[in-house]
Amino acid sequence: MHWGLIDWLGLVGGVVLLFAFWRTSIGKWTGKSLWYELDNFVSAVLLSIYAYSKGATINVCLNVVWGIVAFRGVTSYAERRNRRRRASKSRA
Repeated sequence: MHWGLIDWLGLVGGVVLLFAFWRTSIGKWTGKSLWYELDNFVSAVLLSIYAYSKGATINVCLNVVWGIVAFRGVTSYAERRNRRRRASKSRA
């Protein structure tokens, strides 16, 4: 079997997803962790590219929705961080 770039992208996407799941399962990250959300987003993008190239339309739809949810998680993290900064500045 010859592996092309697309196959490697799919493999990396799957490994990143499993890494995020593992780190969350052992308690190193929380569901609100920036690293967890970034890993989910990167996985969704890579697996969407892989699924699209393989013609897996349903899987592409699932991964796009998952990517949107992960992107929203990243933006939520940024919003929480900005609120904390503003709150700490107002106390000073």
